[in-house]
Amino acid sequence: MASKVKNLKGLEKELTISFNSKEIEPTIDSKLTKLSKTLDLKGFRKGKVPMNVVKSKYYDQCFNESLSEHIEKNYIKVVLDEKLNPVAAPEISMQETKDKNTYTFKALIEVIPEIELKNIDKIILEKPILKVKKEDLEKSVDKIAEQYKEWSLVDRKSKTGDRVKADFEGTINGEAFENNKANDFLIEIGSKQLIPGFEDGLEGVKAGEEKTLNITFPEDYQDKKLASQPVDFIIKIKEVQESHISEINEEFVKKLGVEDGKIETLHSKIEEGMKKDAETLVDSFLKKNVISELSKSQKFEVPRIMVDEEILRMDKENNPNGDVKISDEDMKKLYSKDASERVRAGLLLREIINTEKFTLSKEDIDSWIDTISRGQGNRAEIENYYLNNEEAKRNMESVILENLAIKWVVSNAKVTEKDYSFDDLVELR
Repeated sequence: MASKVKNLKGLEKELTISFNSKEIEPTIDSKLTKLSKTLDLKGFRKGKVPMNVVKSKYYDQCFNESLSEHIEKNYIKVVLDEKLNPVAAPEISMQETKDKNTYTFKALIEVIPEIELKNIDKIILEKPILKVKKEDLEKSVDKIAEQYKEWSLVDRKSKTGDRVKADFEGTINGEAFENNKANDFLIEIGSKQLIPGFEDGLEGVKAGEEKTLNITFPEDYQDKKLASQPVDFIIKIKEVQESHISEINEEFVKKLGVEDGKIETLHSKIEEGMKKDAETLVDSFLKKNVISELSKSQKFEVPRIMVDEEILRMDKENNPNGDVKISDEDMKKLYSKDASERVRAGLLLREIINTEKFTLSKEDIDSWIDTISRGQGNRAEIENYYLNNEEAKRNMESVILENLAIKWVVSNAKVTEKDYSFDDLVELR
């Protein structure tokens, strides 16, 4: 076997590999012999087909299989000998040669770049610190009271803050569309839960009235078939209701599951929940910033194949149903920069994991499962899924190792702390 490695642009390499055609003859003969023992051809007993008949029918098939196997074997040998680290499977092309006793092929590959971790201590990160004030806890209780508000019928015109019970039916150019009507539908005026113009259009109505609204679906409406479409809604008002916010007293606190009915106990429970949620929010914020800052601090070329794959992933994240049609060229313009940053950070995190020899402990896995199952009440089911599903287990291990690498960067970078209220922390997402 003879080989030559040629550097192309970026991280691309071209491997030219030649080997003697006689190498594959024993493999062809072996395949033909094995095949002859199982063949069941008309006119012959099973396994007793003459070799000349086997060759006439199956030589080309056995030749192609043998050639593919030897190409793969010689390619792998060159990759190992040259200590190359391909990103993906090679693009193979056979080459014409004057020597009939030689097969030559080219293998086009991209390789993982050599990475040298440096200047980690120069990375500057901000770590949010949750500071809970009494007014934050009071505000949270007010929000809970708002969620528990009660409704009563009123005989007057509706206003912002009221709730209307109505039947409605919508049409576009006189035609019905999917999910265009509902009965006994509750609409809170001012909640901004419905498309613009719907809630506002129900101010000043009374029970028993009928109203037509001529509005337009938003440009970014979730159902792309309806986006930007003008729609007519015929609405029959059945009830107008006004809200009554629960008084925050011992009875209300007990209703929330606080046995002693003390507001201080409720505040403690809320603060405890804020602190647990804050851990996840801070970790998420730090991870996003580590990835960004780590990528900026280490300059090296990233494999084009990996960037292209990341671009497709990002498009899938942002356009899961494929509703927005976008060309490959526009997709690359839109995502290339962020995709390159993600790939670079991913390679760096992988290098950190390997260099620092991170391994997973049972505590790491238990802690991760505790976090993702928090508030769901089905920890055992989640644990069973991740520990007994091979693909899910691999994904879990990959995420945990990445998190360990993130923590390593944080511990080695320059970290400044800044106080945040819980609401401000939520806004960092």
